[in-house]
Amino acid sequence: MPTGYCTVDDVRRVLLETDIEFGSGALGAAGSQAVVDAIAGQTEWLRSQTTAHWYVPGGVAGDTQDLVPTAPREFGPETRDIPSTPHPQHSTTIQADRGRYPHRTAGPYCRIRLSRAGVDTLQSLTIRAANGGRTDWVAAADKQAPDEYELVSEASEPLPQSYLHLRAAALPPLRHYDHAVRVTYEYGIPELPDTIRRVVALRAAAELVADDEFQAAIPDSGQLVNVETKGQRFESAADDLLEPYRQHPI
Repeated sequence: MPTGYCTVDDVRRVLLETDIEFGSGALGAAGSQAVVDAIAGQTEWLRSQTTAHWYVPGGVAGDTQDLVPTAPREFGPETRDIPSTPHPQHSTTIQADRGRYPHRTAGPYCRIRLSRAGVDTLQSLTIRAANGGRTDWVAAADKQAPDEYELVSEASEPLPQSYLHLRAAALPPLRHYDHAVRVTYEYGIPELPDTIRRVVALRAAAELVADDEFQAAIPDSGQLVNVETKGQRFESAADDLLEPYRQHPI
């Protein structure tokens, strides 16, 4: 089932800026699936550009195609490094054959930034052991949140940042801590900002007006070139709106 971060009516409003009637041959009943497909495709593109997923638990009024997600998404397994140092910190037992030590950056915890915004639930959290095996701290009876680990979400604009805190004293001694963590989780922001709806609607509309079949279905009003130009403007406007949300390396 396709999902999208805007409704068909959102695309309707954008296209009316081109003076295209939504009920015309271009976007009548036969063309409604093309609109849904464009929304779904641009939603996938948007997720590739950001760290976020948006959803509305109760759905969105007027979303007759049930495009807008109503639940978080699963992501993972994500592999992360544990911050480490070659120097033992206070109260850390020195071992002659040990290469690295966990680096505490949040009180007694090692702090790891997760790649997705609004992490809601940890489904698994596996830590590499000295023998190369892995232990899932979420499932382990002797590893309890928030004593050994905790999930932290910090408010920031435009997206909340998510962190994993691991108690340094609970971590196994390793020669190095690269790729020591694998975590799977659910993430999402339980609202759909107007800006995101507008971005997807603009890009879906730009995709539609660039389609040859769509153009052929537009009544001949002598405005085709103008429609194509507006399609380019739609993309440009969408890119400007999306810029604060774009994914940055971590």
